[in-house]
Amino acid sequence: MLGRLAGTLLLGVTLLSTAGALSRTPHEDDYQLFVRLGSPAITADGKRAALVVSHAVWDEDRWDASLAVVDVATGARRTLIVDPKGISDPIFSPDGATLAFLAESGETTQVFAMASEAGEARAVTHSGADVEDFSWRPDGRAIVYTARDAEPARAGADRFRNSFVFTTEPIVARSSPPPLRLFLFDLDRRTSTQLTFGSESVCDGSSLSWSPDGKAVAFTLCRNAILNDQSYSRVALVDVASKNVRSLTGRSMWEGSPIFSPDGSRIAYTYSAGDPQVNLTQLYITTPAGGAGTPLGTSLDRPIGDAVWSRDSQSLIVTSPDRTTNAVYRLPLAGAAQRLDLGDVVAGTPLNTTGGASSPSLENALSRDGTLVFVGSSSKVPPELYRYTPAGGVAKLSDFNAPLAQFAWSNAEAIAFPTSTGVTADGVLYYPPGFTSGAKYPLVVYIHGGPDDPSMLCFDFWAQVMAARGWLVLRPNYRGTPNLGLKYQRAILYDVEDGPGKDIMAALHSVRARGIVDDSRLAVSGWSYGGIMTAWMISKYHIWKAAVSGASVNDWITDYGTADDSLADADLFHGSPFLKNNAAEWRRASAISYAHDVNTPVLILSDVGDNRDPFATSAMYWRALRDNGKVATLRVWPVAGHFPSDPVRIADIFHYWIGFIAQYFR
Repeated sequence: MLGRLAGTLLLGVTLLSTAGALSRTPHEDDYQLFVRLGSPAITADGKRAALVVSHAVWDEDRWDASLAVVDVATGARRTLIVDPKGISDPIFSPDGATLAFLAESGETTQVFAMASEAGEARAVTHSGADVEDFSWRPDGRAIVYTARDAEPARAGADRFRNSFVFTTEPIVARSSPPPLRLFLFDLDRRTSTQLTFGSESVCDGSSLSWSPDGKAVAFTLCRNAILNDQSYSRVALVDVASKNVRSLTGRSMWEGSPIFSPDGSRIAYTYSAGDPQVNLTQLYITTPAGGAGTPLGTSLDRPIGDAVWSRDSQSLIVTSPDRTTNAVYRLPLAGAAQRLDLGDVVAGTPLNTTGGASSPSLENALSRDGTLVFVGSSSKVPPELYRYTPAGGVAKLSDFNAPLAQFAWSNAEAIAFPTSTGVTADGVLYYPPGFTSGAKYPLVVYIHGGPDDPSMLCFDFWAQVMAARGWLVLRPNYRGTPNLGLKYQRAILYDVEDGPGKDIMAALHSVRARGIVDDSRLAVSGWSYGGIMTAWMISKYHIWKAAVSGASVNDWITDYGTADDSLADADLFHGSPFLKNNAAEWRRASAISYAHDVNTPVLILSDVGDNRDPFATSAMYWRALRDNGKVATLRVWPVAGHFPSDPVRIADIFHYWIGFIAQYFR
């Protein structure tokens, strides 16, 4: 049995009365009240939704998850399981009677299943390695899942013969990742059958889509399992009986997310004609017979995030970033795109440092009658479960984050500003509590990452905490952001920092023109690409009182040689820095080249185990600033990953981030 079964708890969607209670402003430690919600799934009949609900256990620095089922009509909810380790990805069986999900079983992650009303959860799979994704067969009698080969048992001296051929792994890799395989698990026979073989790998995060007759599975195939090489992805079909794998379109890169239509006549998939940082990810429609097919929704001029077929196989529901929201569209096979009216709700889970929301997962979130469930938020409403129906529009189904109603959340609005690209860009501006138009306030430019993670009018806890300090908080969408069309997105090509820096300054000028900014107290900050741009802004613009640069690439050549995404770097420049005279271009874009010009006190933040923007470039930047006599502090966290996932360390990062700025705003 997994976790402990919770007693049935029926709760209507009742919000806490907040009359007279909105007196507190949020602090970074109030993050412990924040409840994280996982991507929900819905039953085929549209009556129930399941999602993972995670609460912070502050003194243990962990998230405790539970599996909740919500009545889609009334919002009544009950908790099925409490405290299973690593629970994620709940999916109802086709008949809705069984709920399957991923969770830890001993040392590995496996598929578990239980009756969707109540009962005991038991492991279905018993793979020797972690199960990473799974999908029900249409008849509900089998699942397809992905897992790597189990590590072979070694004894004696053989335990130490573990060298490997290094290629494009990150510099800290200790082994070459084994391929991710497809397996079939028959629920009646309790047998597992391997479907894919060889050195090629199921791509990281690939969708697994069954043909309606259960004879084939569509997935995305990569040439190996190295994260950097996931660009070499193509849509493929595996015949379950013969285990024959064939590519669908003839392309060899940038394909993904294949999904069979319910009638089996078509397959939708995504394709980008080059690195998606600077090319639109479009939706294509082909047939199981093969061929590239034709693009759908080309008039949107926005990248497609996720997609799901409607029951009649005549249209798809898709997500796409559009200005300061995640838009959701119906794309008919014939006719114009139809935008679903979500009001001020931004679909997707808010991201910690970007100011935007992840693209909502739609694969298991649409019922036969067109009811869609998703996690959403708005600038002053924390994440909750929502439903959308064609007849009734949007309704909030939950109040998991009701404890956050005690806080006085600041007002935020979308702003617009001109750019040298010819595109009028946008961003989000947060106002401090009690804002008065005749007064002047300190301003923090809080730059999003990506660069393809636009700032949105979703719930941004950390921007709110900054605003609660009495600051204006500006989150501009600089070029490279995909929410304003291909021209603006592609403008970052060969201009990875100077052009975006001009856009950030244009956004700042537009706010300063309102006469509300205290020009003697300006700060700039960001994480990931936001950290990159922060280091650039203090090199080129000497107006800042303080700066915080987190997880920054301060030397692009070093990043190319050490990170897990070197191909993405090369695609932003004119190719490898070790070819032709390209190195000069890479150095011009590197903040470390201008360390002697910096006159702003800067706090540099990093995880020592970051493979995306390696700690090495942050350490190098600090040494360069120190050697030039600059005021710089390097604070690091001894964890892996691009950003911590545990609640206390998340809050700890912002404790030092916000505190450093506050020190210089006195």
